Amino acid sequence: MALLIAVLCGTVGALVAFILFRHLGAGALVAIGSSGATFLGVTGAVKAVEEKLGVL
Repeated sequence: MALLIAVLCGTVGALVAFILFRHLGAGALVAIGSSGATFLGVTGAVKAVEEKLGVL
């Protein structure tokens, strides 16, 4: 369950990054790349927090 929460947080972060980059005028490929990197970063950060809290 905790990993699912991390993936969902990463998905929301990636969607926000994609919308923000497209709104600021970046190309589609740049927005997709940035949202992919954001997904990995947010998912990893949430997973690290969950490990520190003892949930995972």
